[in-house]
Amino acid sequence: MNAPYRLLSPTDRVRFWTALAQRAVPAVVTLLLTVLMTAPLFASFPLLPHLALLGVFVWATFQPALMPPWLAFLLGLAADLLLGEPLGVNGTLLPLVVIFLRMFEASYGRHRYGFDWALAAAVIFVFEAATWQLLAFTGTDGPFLPLLIQAATTILAYPAIVLLCARIQRGLNQAL
Repeated sequence: MNAPYRLLSPTDRVRFWTALAQRAVPAVVTLLLTVLMTAPLFASFPLLPHLALLGVFVWATFQPALMPPWLAFLLGLAADLLLGEPLGVNGTLLPLVVIFLRMFEASYGRHRYGFDWALAAAVIFVFEAATWQLLAFTGTDGPFLPLLIQAATTILAYPAIVLLCARIQRGLNQAL
């Protein structure tokens, strides 16, 4: 689209807004997953999976053009603000996950679902360990066990988030 917006035909305008909506879906879904992480639970440790990490991981794996590192950075900062973590913990780690996945996909290409789940498990464990180290660096030192529990629930939630993101993407493609 090289013409200014006011010179576009109605069909081209619809196409423009449709493409914009498709590009915004991963960010909106991941942000909603992050908000879902703030649901009140009556537990003294993180029991909910790290849904922001799963959202970024799934979109960066299956739709890499729609989850660039800069978007993962912004979503990480939003996660830090919403979850009450020191500013920059998720903002640092989520773009690193996207960069790692891009390098991994460039080296190894496409693979089966089971391998993706195993890769997600490894990334989740490293992410939680790095979170623990960054929290210690910021002075918010705590035990590693709650983060291990969160890692386990995150790994178990992976298939549900993949299914959710796939249905959203398919539904958007059919609606548009």
